[in-house]
Amino acid sequence: MVSDIEGQSASLARVLQQHCGAGRAPLLEAAALLRSSARSVVVGIGASLNASVALENLLCARGYNSSCVEAGEFLHYRHETSRGAALVVVSRSGESIEIARLLSAVQGRAAIIAVTSEPRSTLARAADVVLEVRNLPDEMVAIQSYTGTLLTLYLLGMAVAQVLDETQQEVEALLQNFPGWISANLAEPSTWDPFLECDGPIYTLGRGPSLGSALQGALLFNEIAKAPAVGMAVASFRHGPIEVVDQRFSGLVFAPQGRTRDLNLGLARDIVKFGGKVRLIGPDGSDGSGLQWIHTPPCSELLAPLVEIVPVQVAAMRLAQLRGIVVGSFRYAPQVTVDEACIAGPETRGTGNA
Repeated sequence: MVSDIEGQSASLARVLQQHCGAGRAPLLEAAALLRSSARSVVVGIGASLNASVALENLLCARGYNSSCVEAGEFLHYRHETSRGAALVVVSRSGESIEIARLLSAVQGRAAIIAVTSEPRSTLARAADVVLEVRNLPDEMVAIQSYTGTLLTLYLLGMAVAQVLDETQQEVEALLQNFPGWISANLAEPSTWDPFLECDGPIYTLGRGPSLGSALQGALLFNEIAKAPAVGMAVASFRHGPIEVVDQRFSGLVFAPQGRTRDLNLGLARDIVKFGGKVRLIGPDGSDGSGLQWIHTPPCSELLAPLVEIVPVQVAAMRLAQLRGIVVGSFRYAPQVTVDEACIAGPETRGTGNA
């Protein structure tokens, strides 16, 4: 797990080189397809879905009609709406059962852009355009594959906006500081201990692109530490779930620079006022309120998910250690989910990320 977290710097550099080098032509082809389509749908499941949230936000912010839908929901309830749309189908393996069945259901109805780590997968073979992520492989949990997919989708969105060259420079500057950012988070994982000592689930809360970080954060606590966690939108948390806050509550609030940052800070203050523990994840957090911050490197709101997930990776790993869980082990989830109705036996255990 530590190796996978540390490896993200080299992995992301490789992903950037791919899409600004040998993979630039398919990236631009996919971007042109999205620009020319009246509507796009970004489809994924598990970590792939969480990584897709930022792309949906990016496209919508640029005025494109886009939505992000979980693959199982799209397969069983929404695929009839795919006619004439461009589908961005995101799957690490390209073989998950929901993805395979979805491809059959939409065949001939929609243009398919595949975003995958497996260029010879079922997904890649069915797609009109294939974007190979090219991240370094993970041992178990989606760490390098998650951030690699995030970066690939960010580059795709910025290629749609026709600012790929400027984006390459922006990402290169951010990646120069990435090794230090990772090292700082791994240096003292025990600083998480007071926050992780809670009787209930950990809540991870965000808005916009960082809603994906909130959902992925909860998934990491579930997968790595086998601990209950709830990821949700900040506004939704205010509308009822805030009633769970008391002295046993622990919550992470993502607060990148952006239009809703002050609203997120307001929620954090309320949680503390009601007796809960909260840590904010975002840049430049010295607002004089006494809130606890994890200061992330400065970057745009749309790129923030790339940096803000790193401390949560470390926190989930630390919670597993505190709970006596073998870090990176899986009890039930298969390497690739090939059955919608039942979990396969222990001989197929591995990462459940699609």
